Formats: sequence, C-alpha cells, structure tokens
Amino acid sequence: MIRTAVLLLTALFASAVSASAQLQDRIQLTATNAVLEFQDGVYHLWDHVRVESPGVLNLTCDDLRAVLPQDKAPSGAAAATGSGRLQSLIATGNVQIEFFQLGAGGTTNVVHASGAKAEYAAADEVLILTGTPRIETSSGTMSGSDALLYDLKTRSMRNRGPYRIELRSDVLKNSVLFNRGTNAPKAR
Repeated sequence: MIRTAVLLLTALFASAVSASAQLQDRIQLTATNAVLEFQDGVYHLWDHVRVESPGVLNLTCDDLRAVLPQDKAPSGAAAATGSGRLQSLIATGNVQIEFFQLGAGGTTNVVHASGAKAEYAAADEVLILTGTPRIETSSGTMSGSDALLYDLKTRSMRNRGPYRIELRSDVLKNSVLFNRGTNAPKAR
C-alpha cells in the first residue's frame, strides 16, 4: 500500500513541474498524518508535510490536499493505480516551494516561492500564492500583499493587489538608462 501511495504521488507531482524537467525515480513524502483515498484520488497530508523530488521540486507546508483522479479500470479488474493526472493541489500553512527549472546553456534555475497558501490547477499550470506571497528568481524578488501568480509554462509572474519588485542591479547592467553616472549630491 505504501508503494502504491508513492507511485500515485510520483504521478501527482510530475505534472506540477516544467515539461523540460526530468522526473526522478522517487519522490519522498513525509507527514505526521495522512489520508489517501485511492479510489477517489483524494490525498490529504498534514502536520510537518515535506515533499522532495531531487532536482525537480521541494515543498514544505502544514497541510497538503491534492486531487488525482484515477482512470477507471475495466469491470471486474483491479483499480488502476498511478494512471491519473493531477487536477489540483492546495498547500496551506507556512508554504515553502522550490522549483528547479532548466535554464539557458544547461544551467539550472531555482525559483523559491512562499506564502500562507499555494494553489495549483493543472488546467492552466499556474501557481497562486496568497498570505504574504513572495517569489524569488535569479533576476530578483516579487512580493505582494494580495496574491502572486507564477505561470509554470511561460515562467512569468503576475500580481493581484499591491506588490513590490526588487531586481538585482546586474539585470539591467547593459541598459543605457541605468548604466550612467549619478547626479546625486556628493557627501561633504
């Protein structure tokens, strides 16, 4: 039964990462409590939840709920396992997510996302963070007060409500506007 849970949850998180990322052999799931309803494809893990897929995704939170419906088995056959596709994922309570994405020249880009709640819907492949949301990439950080949205397909960020962006200074180093002397008064 535990092996079945691991296989099902491997499929669950495989669709939540960039298509260019390689799915690793195993995904480690740990939590103090869990209810796995295999027939309905509903999974609930809570208390010290940790999901680790080396080189693909790391997630920690207090409560994780996922819907992964299974393909129906032919009449009289054993229930299908691991054949479903993630429909939705909701993580709540001190959510910390780390995505590893393939970058230019074979490099790895790491995206750190955090908030009180993270919602993912497979239909649009967008991660919505709420509750002091923050997304950090190699280019800079975006933080908001309402919601931040990270599109996994296009690797773009959007916001709902007030937000703040902090870019690393070297991101604009080749821009004439930002690469010139300053007119600020000199200290005496």
